[in-house]
Amino acid sequence: MPASSASRGPDARWGLRACVAAICLYWFSLYLYVPVLAPRAQHLGAGVAGVGLVLAAYGFVQFLLRIPTGLWSDRLGRRRPFMLAALLSCAAAAVGMGLAHGPLPLGLFRGVSGLGACGWVAITLLFAEFFPEGRAPWAFGVLGFLSTGSQLVASLAGGLLARAAGFGAPFFGAALLAAVGALVLLPVREPAARAEPGPAPPPTLRERLAVGREPAVLGASALSIASHYITFVTTFGFTPLLAADRFGAGGGALGLLAVCAGAPAAAGSLLSGRLAARWAPPRIVALGFVLAGVGTALLVLAPTLQALDALSGLGGLGVGLVGPSLMTAAVAGFPANRRGAAMGFYQSLYAIGMFGGPSLAGWVGSRLGMGGLFGTAGVLAACAAVATWPLLPAARAGRPAVPPTPAAEREIAGAGASPRA
Repeated sequence: MPASSASRGPDARWGLRACVAAICLYWFSLYLYVPVLAPRAQHLGAGVAGVGLVLAAYGFVQFLLRIPTGLWSDRLGRRRPFMLAALLSCAAAAVGMGLAHGPLPLGLFRGVSGLGACGWVAITLLFAEFFPEGRAPWAFGVLGFLSTGSQLVASLAGGLLARAAGFGAPFFGAALLAAVGALVLLPVREPAARAEPGPAPPPTLRERLAVGREPAVLGASALSIASHYITFVTTFGFTPLLAADRFGAGGGALGLLAVCAGAPAAAGSLLSGRLAARWAPPRIVALGFVLAGVGTALLVLAPTLQALDALSGLGGLGVGLVGPSLMTAAVAGFPANRRGAAMGFYQSLYAIGMFGGPSLAGWVGSRLGMGGLFGTAGVLAACAAVATWPLLPAARAGRPAVPPTPAAEREIAGAGASPRA
């Protein structure tokens, strides 16, 4: 593959820009209605347990189907059709949730949105294929920035849209954005597959499934479960509750808290790609867990709301460093026809943290209180930082990634401006 997407002609440059725009729209379609999902479930008659089931359906479907998605993508040798299917699933899910008249159909269509989220397996690999092999860590860092930034902006916009036009508006707006994303992606040509050295028959299903037993995949997945647990204890869980109970934070203050956690997480994802030019993934992951652990453990000691914002930002920065680096470690060293399986196993296993994290965190918090909840999450982050080196042995031995070229950076910057225009 050529040195950069910017050197492969106008078609490749346009395809990269369209892909970036579609990725941003994809995440907008999944997160625009998140601020009103739980209140809508309650309005439709769901109790506390019912709301939990509606929210858990999203992660549970990903846990079940991300591995088959990766295997199927490898078998076809294509990623773009899965991104198109994901966008269409997101549109259907949003419409279904917007029209739901009870908690059961709401939960079922929330599961369909989880099906759309399964497309992230193929989307990550499709985006990375626009760049040379050595720049995969940087590409994953950019993806982390795009996803985290899009989720943050979408959540804030969804709250404002619901206030202005009612609780149904974010659902139908999300469906529209997903449809636009599919239209943007339609004319995009998938980058040519990288040639593998030497003639080799395609791997069998058993050989693809064996990827899930590889130490790098299992190690990266275990660390990612810990990272997602920390995220669902803090940003997506109990930090807003702590802010409201201790400091009387209202809607505006809680929105600012989300920004203070999300913006550093997006910046950390981008920074991880830069650091990958100098450090191996385990070193970046360990640093991220240290920052996340310090920020999380000290939350309950915050004397003011501003201090709580700052500590949330420190934790968010750490989590942002961890995600792309683990993604890089999970697929590093696998040939192209097995990367979908590796990514599928990795994303499926970390989904355990998405649907199991809130339940476990609630159980811990009910017995140990807020101090115990945040303290144990901080201890988990410290343990994960120490465990990074033995859990990622292959990545530890790997050489740092090739730094991004200025042309590639300009290409991403120009593409990233498209969705906001």
